[in-house]
Amino acid sequence: MRLVGFAAGVCAVVALAGCSETVDGQPEVSGAPLTKEQLFDPCAVPDGVLQAAGLDPASKDDNPFSVAREQWKGCGWRGDGHFVYLKSTTYTLDEIRANDYFHDFQDITVGDRKAVQYLLGTRTPPNQCEITFDTSKGRVAVTATKFIDSKSTTDPCLLANTAAPNFLDVLPK
Repeated sequence: MRLVGFAAGVCAVVALAGCSETVDGQPEVSGAPLTKEQLFDPCAVPDGVLQAAGLDPASKDDNPFSVAREQWKGCGWRGDGHFVYLKSTTYTLDEIRANDYFHDFQDITVGDRKAVQYLLGTRTPPNQCEITFDTSKGRVAVTATKFIDSKSTTDPCLLANTAAPNFLDVLPK
């Protein structure tokens, strides 16, 4: 199953490699650029938050991209028939929207937080959905990816929307 996680992580990395340009940081609301070190640390999420999201803390993958990425930090965990990845990035929402690997964007609200939801890839039916929040420590994404061999008809956005509210208390504003 680690291979499935590896494949999903590689897909996400390949998709984002096409973002408009490589930069060390993007201007934040304050105007100061963030470095990778200043991004929110997805791997520091407490076990209780992961368990509330239906994830197994022992399944932690602290290298979901397989190779280091200057613009990203991330961790992933197994759920029932799917993975959930929590990632932070220096890429802006405009750069994410400009990447044609992502599609079907919707502005949504999760709890009291505004976010953007979208599908990843070209699979039909889709097997990946991401919800991204704009924060003071970069953009933070909750990604749900159904197992590659999943026969489940569950919408991956339902999986992402079920997991995302559990992370709100640990996400920076």
